[in-house]
Amino acid sequence: RELWALRNIDFSVRTGEVVDIVGQNGSGKSTLLQAICGTLTATRGQVCVNGRIAALLELGAGFNPEFTGRENIIMNATILGLSQSEIEQKIDGIIDFSGVRDFIDQPVKTYSSGMYVRLAFSVAISVDPDILVIDEALSVGDGAFARKSFMRIMEMRDAGKTILFCSHSLFQVESLCARAIWVNQGEIMMDGDSARVVTAYQTFLDEKNTPKTATSKVVDE
Repeated sequence: RELWALRNIDFSVRTGEVVDIVGQNGSGKSTLLQAICGTLTATRGQVCVNGRIAALLELGAGFNPEFTGRENIIMNATILGLSQSEIEQKIDGIIDFSGVRDFIDQPVKTYSSGMYVRLAFSVAISVDPDILVIDEALSVGDGAFARKSFMRIMEMRDAGKTILFCSHSLFQVESLCARAIWVNQGEIMMDGDSARVVTAYQTFLDEKNTPKTATSKVVDE
């Protein structure tokens, strides 16, 4: 059967804004971010992007499992637009940030999911993008790397980068974003101040997850 992942989506993000997309699994968040990044093409409508995008979408997307970590860095950085000399200047910093130097010359098919995402994130932030798009990928890393990544995203925000962020951590949403967009069943339910949107979304989740109690009516005869 036909399924429309998104319908009537209409919003814009200004330069330097940090916007989080919240919603339940299957609500259309990932499809929306992939359409923005150009990995999916919308059936109708238009997506207009101004600036270089670095995206961290599905875990390991764009990595060749047979290549080593070093080879995947070079390949991904090239795809993202870095020259050979720029890659040579940045590669040690990418490896150090990822924390996988001991395994950098091993095929990434031998990496854990955490090592995979740490390397992918390190490449994504190294290209100095105008727009950074992250779809839940950071939830895979360990606590120490998650904190380091969060601080790096804060630095990029303070430097005026545009960031689209998808996270189920409502604390991160309120800490990082001034604005949030709640998507449900492919449509925008609310778009505005992150604290207001998170409160409305949390209320929706609480109501949905609260079991309905049966009521009975007693009639005196």
